[in-house]
Amino acid sequence: MGVGWPVAPMKANLTTLPLGDEWVYEPKWDGHRAIVRVRGGAVDVASSTGKARTDSWPWLGAALRASIEGDHDLVLDGEVIALGDDGRHSFQFVGRADKPHAFVAFDLLELDGHSLLRQPWTKRRAELLDVLHPVPPVSITAVSDDSEALLAATRANGFEGIVAKRRDSTYQPGRRSPSWVKVKHRHEQEMVVGGYKVGEGNRAGTFGSLLVGVYDDGRLQFAGAVGTGFDERLLNEITPQLRALQTDVCPFGEVPKLPGGAGRLRWVRPELVAQVAFHEWTEGGGIRAPVFLGLRDDKAPRDVVREGP
Repeated sequence: MGVGWPVAPMKANLTTLPLGDEWVYEPKWDGHRAIVRVRGGAVDVASSTGKARTDSWPWLGAALRASIEGDHDLVLDGEVIALGDDGRHSFQFVGRADKPHAFVAFDLLELDGHSLLRQPWTKRRAELLDVLHPVPPVSITAVSDDSEALLAATRANGFEGIVAKRRDSTYQPGRRSPSWVKVKHRHEQEMVVGGYKVGEGNRAGTFGSLLVGVYDDGRLQFAGAVGTGFDERLLNEITPQLRALQTDVCPFGEVPKLPGGAGRLRWVRPELVAQVAFHEWTEGGGIRAPVFLGLRDDKAPRDVVREGP
């Protein structure tokens, strides 16, 4: 029997990296998850939420047909990525017409009408390598037994992180299984707090997120809203400090445009410095996926500038 359509992708837990001979390691690609079905030469693509994406990637059909060894029907799990001018892939480029795209396959879920979901990862990997002989822009993700080497390589080349998979892991659609573990690389640096969003729901009376930025040519440039990384203790500790610094004047060079409207925004004098972890800088000078790590008092706000690429 086949796997049905569309297939909900299996997911990985975000936790510490597991070690041992029972694990293999793959790069974590930073794109759009794509489940691809090739049947009778026709190609269908579904997103991780089951939405049809075939029309979004019209190049993928011909590329896959050229990459399949023999006349096979199959269902693949993979990632659509986009490449920048430096050859590195970046989430923010996905969907942009001016950037080249590619498809990276990392699992085979069905072959010629037979489900491989209950087969171990080693079996599925062997079948994938046997039936898919990639022609650009299609590729098969690399795997390694050396977690430290792959961590270093992916960090150096701007990947999101790595994924560890048990060699005996079956494919569990829609589940976040302990048999797959992801570890992300994160940037972090100081950010100046220039305001906050008023909290709602269980954060009513405190704040929903901190509005942070860095200095550039003497102006505080908005970098993002940091809403994660806070527990109740931190919310209660930081809220009085924010209120004591509240002002009617926006400290950023340009007033940030954020969902929810200006009525929820409050400005503060730029005297607090926060340590923030994040995945990457965007083209527009913002930070992606920020997480609050703490306040620090060992750096003057005016000394906070953008670090790294």
